[in-house]
Amino acid sequence: MVLHLMKKPSVSDLTCNIPDQHVESTFKDETRPPSPAPRFTEVDLVSSVVRRLGDLEEKVEMLQSKRFEMPHEKEELLNAAVCRVDALEAELISTKKALHEAWMRQEELLAYIDSKEEAKFR
Repeated sequence: MVLHLMKKPSVSDLTCNIPDQHVESTFKDETRPPSPAPRFTEVDLVSSVVRRLGDLEEKVEMLQSKRFEMPHEKEELLNAAVCRVDALEAELISTKKALHEAWMRQEELLAYIDSKEEAKFR
């Protein structure tokens, strides 16, 4: 096994072919701290909040001043749906009544059959 050890290149070795101005500007850029983010003062924040709050108040006032009106087509659809619900409720009531009557008739028939069977065994 053969190991080749190489010398780490130094900064001067790496920059020997680069013009001096470029190297200096590169190092200056790397060492310069990043520019700070713009800071907002309390006055700026408060004025921004007040402005946005004013915009919201205007929008709310506009919405409150509008009279709510349902479009005619939607009102017709709603009325038709209400009529259909009323009709279904009426059908349900009549079906429930017919079912109850059939159940009572079945109970009467079962009682009649039971009485005939008891009479048969006597």
